[in-house]
Amino acid sequence: MSNSPPSSSPTLEDNYDLLFRFAFWLFVGAISFSVAGMLLLRLVPSSMAFFGPIYTKLVKTPTWTFMALLAVLPLLMYGPTLGWKRMSLMAAWGCLIGGASELIGTTGWLTLGSIPLPFGEYQYTQWLGPKIAGHVPYFIPPSWFAMSIVSLDLARRVTKHRTGALLLGTLFMVLWDVSLDPAMNQAFPFWEYGVDGVFFGMPLSNWAGWAGVTLVILLGYEYIGQDTPIQNDWAPWVYALNCIFPIAICLLRDVYLPALIGILATLVPFALIWRSNPDSLKRAVSLLRR
Repeated sequence: MSNSPPSSSPTLEDNYDLLFRFAFWLFVGAISFSVAGMLLLRLVPSSMAFFGPIYTKLVKTPTWTFMALLAVLPLLMYGPTLGWKRMSLMAAWGCLIGGASELIGTTGWLTLGSIPLPFGEYQYTQWLGPKIAGHVPYFIPPSWFAMSIVSLDLARRVTKHRTGALLLGTLFMVLWDVSLDPAMNQAFPFWEYGVDGVFFGMPLSNWAGWAGVTLVILLGYEYIGQDTPIQNDWAPWVYALNCIFPIAICLLRDVYLPALIGILATLVPFALIWRSNPDSLKRAVSLLRR
C-alpha cells in the first residue's frame, strides 16, 4: 500500500487564477507586439516597404486583442469574489452607460449650445473596427466597464469612505485619459475631434464628460455591489499597463509633452495608494515572482 499523500485537484479558484494569468500575459504580449512594431518602424523606416502590404493587419490585430482582453481581465479578477450574477450586472451597467454616452456624443443627439454632450464633438476612425450604429466601435463600451471598475478598486485602497472612493475612482479614470487621449488622436488617429482643443487637440469638455459618465457608472457599481469588496491584487498592473501603452505610443510618435504629462498623471494614483496602503502595491509586485 502506498503511503504517499493523495494528489490534490486544482480548485475552481486555481483554475480562474490560471485563466487570468494566461489572459494577462496575452494582454502584455499584445502591448509588447505593438510597441515593438512601432519601435522597428522608427529605427528602420525602410522596413515599411516590407510590412506595408500588411500594415493595417499588423496594427488592428494586436489592438483588437488588447481591447478584447481588457474587458475579459476584470471579469476574471472580480467575478469569483463578487459572484457571477453581480459581476454580470456590473459589466452590463458599465457597458450600457459607457456605450450610451458614446452614442449620444458621436451622434450629436444632445448639445449644450453648440457643444455636443457629454464629450464634445468627435468621431472614431476605422482602426478600432466595426461600430455600433456606425458610430461607436464595439470595443469601446467594454473598456468603460473594465477601467472604471479597476479605478474604483484602486480608489478603495486609498479611502474606505464611500463618497471619497467614488470621487477618487472618477479622478483615476480621468487621469488615465491624460495619456490616452493624446496618443489616440494626436500620435495615432483612433479618433478625431471636430475642434482644435486646448489639450493637444482635445477639448476640456471631454474630461468633464469622462468624469460625469464615470461617476454614474461607479454609482451603479456601488448599488449593485452593496458592501461586497471590489479588490484584486492584479488591479494596479492592469491600470498601469493601460497607462503605459498610450505613453509609449506618444513617445514613439514624437509627442513628448503629452507623454511627460501622462507619466505624471499615472503616478498620482500609485503615490496616493503608497501613502495610504503600501502593502497592496507590495502584494501586486509579489505576484510577478510566483
